[in-house]
Amino acid sequence: MNVKTKNILIRLCYIIPFLLFAYAFIEEGFLMEERFRQFDFWIIAPLIVFLYQSIRNSIIGWGAAMILYLIFSYLIGDGLLSSIDSLGAKIDKQTFVIQIVIGLIFMGLGYLYWKIRPKKRLI
Repeated sequence: MNVKTKNILIRLCYIIPFLLFAYAFIEEGFLMEERFRQFDFWIIAPLIVFLYQSIRNSIIGWGAAMILYLIFSYLIGDGLLSSIDSLGAKIDKQTFVIQIVIGLIFMGLGYLYWKIRPKKRLI
């Protein structure tokens, strides 16, 4: 694979999460009534980090993305543990399996980010 194609694929791996967080930002901030508008830190911080990383692809941006990855993986793990506690009462098996699949996909995403980490550009 040539360098240009590799750079495009790496940037695409950061643009997709940016677009997801941008959609959530727009939905929370502009598609709701004015009295219900709120801008949550859990949407704005990843929005900025993934935008920066898709533009620069630096070690600092990768570190910030990994910190976000660890925070969100903790939240996913905590959600899975609470789902185990309420399995059968509030959550059925199909929903639990979907949550496990999403957790596995998220782990795969972390492995992908580890493999495409930048090695030369600090900032």
